[in-house]
Amino acid sequence: MKNMKFLGLVTLYHPNIQVATDNIKRYLEYLDQLIIWDNSPLKDKVKEQVMAILTDDADRIVWQGNGENRCIASAVNFAWRHAQENGFDMLLIMDQDSEWQNFADYKRMIEEHWRMGHEWVFTPYFAGQPKPAEPVEVLRLFINSGTVIPIKVLQDIGGADELMPLDALDHDMAIRIQKKGYRIVKLADAILSHTIGAPTFSKHLHLKTSNHNAQRTYSMARSHMICLRKHHDWLTFQEKWMIIKRYYLRRLVLIVLDEEDKWNRIKMLIKGTIEGLRTPI
Repeated sequence: MKNMKFLGLVTLYHPNIQVATDNIKRYLEYLDQLIIWDNSPLKDKVKEQVMAILTDDADRIVWQGNGENRCIASAVNFAWRHAQENGFDMLLIMDQDSEWQNFADYKRMIEEHWRMGHEWVFTPYFAGQPKPAEPVEVLRLFINSGTVIPIKVLQDIGGADELMPLDALDHDMAIRIQKKGYRIVKLADAILSHTIGAPTFSKHLHLKTSNHNAQRTYSMARSHMICLRKHHDWLTFQEKWMIIKRYYLRRLVLIVLDEEDKWNRIKMLIKGTIEGLRTPI
């Protein structure tokens, strides 16, 4: 079997340059090419600062960015087309704040499973979560960051649904992957640290909140409602309740109790929910 070609995709948005580049360095040397998809405003000069640090690897980096925040779905579809045109086998999706502990081991395990005929979608173990009892655990849903998707799987599902440009994109892709008959697995010995939002603890209930701003609150409410409607026949009752509790009920309680800009965030939560119910799918 020929050596597998790995393409990486990392999205940047107002990154801490040093943190983002340190994280990229942890996996870049193991990739054949990396697409850096910059959603930051041009005034931030992210490309100039990042490439000054990654200058030794410039020949393996494809930079995409025009000063607009085009989220993640467009980036995934660009990477999918680029992979098809250039003969890549696997796509690694990364977040700017995700930190690998052992990406080389992750890549090796993926290659071993693929050679055994396991045409799976792969995800790592996220540090801090309960440790899986087995080295390979079958999943129903995944988080984008750290996921490796075979290009043939992306082809079969038709890429990312840009109706959900950021939030719920991972859930939607995971469901469509399984509807096409593919398995999603977590490799317990591949370890990734990942932070969602700007987490803080509420003062009254001591609950952890992602503390997303009003616009992101809107995006989350809209996209997860679209996902619920689109896949209502596949999601279990428990999964539907988890989404409603996390992105609507719990979100509302935390905004009211402890977050700033309460009125705007509540308005955008309501607006996103209504638009998610009205959007044609």
